[in-house]
Amino acid sequence: QLALGALAVQAPGKPLSQDEFKKLVYQGVKSIAMHEVGHTLGLRHNFKASAYLTLEEINVPEKTKETGLAASIMDYLPVNYMPQGQKRGEYFSSTIGPYDFWAIEYGYKPLGGGTDGEAAELKKIASRGSEPALAYATDEDARSVDPDPLVNRFDLGKDPIQFAKARQQLVAQLIPGLVDRVTEPGESYQRTRRAFDLLLGTQNRAMHFVSRFIGGIYENRSHKGDPGAKPPFVVVEPARQREALALLQEHVFGEKSYEYPAELYNMLAGSHWSHWGMKEVDRVDYPVVENILNGQDRILQQLFSTVILSRLGDSALKVPADQDAFTAAELLDGLSTAIFRELDRLQQGEFTARKPAISSLRRALQRRYLERLSSLAMGNVKAPEDCQTLAYVQLEMLEARIKAVLSGKAKLDPFTQSHLKESAARIRKVLDARIQLRGP
Repeated sequence: QLALGALAVQAPGKPLSQDEFKKLVYQGVKSIAMHEVGHTLGLRHNFKASAYLTLEEINVPEKTKETGLAASIMDYLPVNYMPQGQKRGEYFSSTIGPYDFWAIEYGYKPLGGGTDGEAAELKKIASRGSEPALAYATDEDARSVDPDPLVNRFDLGKDPIQFAKARQQLVAQLIPGLVDRVTEPGESYQRTRRAFDLLLGTQNRAMHFVSRFIGGIYENRSHKGDPGAKPPFVVVEPARQREALALLQEHVFGEKSYEYPAELYNMLAGSHWSHWGMKEVDRVDYPVVENILNGQDRILQQLFSTVILSRLGDSALKVPADQDAFTAAELLDGLSTAIFRELDRLQQGEFTARKPAISSLRRALQRRYLERLSSLAMGNVKAPEDCQTLAYVQLEMLEARIKAVLSGKAKLDPFTQSHLKESAARIRKVLDARIQLRGP
């Protein structure tokens, strides 16, 4: 996070302001020290604390000097750096949050009345747990398959989708001029590669936060009878899940996702020296398709996971029948539409190997999606059988769309033509495969 902050505060073509750099480092080290002291006092991580304030509130220094950037210093917070044109506040928390005061009160406040008297007072303190500033979720609640999309490491603000949009905009602003920003004359280009990987990873992490809204459930730890107590589980609003899917369609699975200048890739040099502290790379040149596909596939892995698909199926039963619900059918249809968007406009036109109808990045993504969709249709993924049948129908529709393109008037380039022919053949094999029924 300090590396991202240092990259962000340095303007292209200008030396890094030492005063601003010292401010960044000082705030970062102070926040880490407070966090670790919290552990020595017995406090665990609280990864829901970052959802306390809005991004607008977080970037009002007068407010965050009283509360910090989050409700607890025990969260993992990213560097707070907003895109150009947006107000910016402190880089890191400068004080502990309201949750920290509450937790310390519960653990250390001197209480009288013996064991029985202490128990009653402790219950009174704990009954405040429904207050927004005291929301809590720790390491066991922050896995990617855990239900609550507000529980993340290194997100910031009440709305992780808004934060992801801000991070995507920031990365887009930092890519231009990246080489001149991080590599001085006389230096090698290894820092450029590390900076690019940092930015790519920053965007991918933010989009993974977005993916967790799909099939998500808000968790509440309130006890029965607590003031303002909510149900233990609340299904994420359908509108929020659709907003998340739309953002993924545009910035992860869209035709223009991950479009970077060709000349930039030739500046991403790997290290030629294997030594302590230097990670040896598999390829000295930059593996463009592999690295970008890895980020996209992580999102697909999340969305195709057994837990998410099962939760989507169950959610329909957890929402009253007269209310809207986001379904697995809507998810798979949205993914197929975005990932195979090119099929909608390839009925005519002329393409070449250098100007293909479907780029190499898109072909790689489409193959990976078909692999996951086929595994689901064949029952190789342990998921609800409804999802298996939905995947089967998606494959049928994709086969029809691909065949329409192949039989159309478009003069396809050899890469696209081969890709579509092979994809159609693979789909047909899956559709014709014998279903293995369960034994008695």
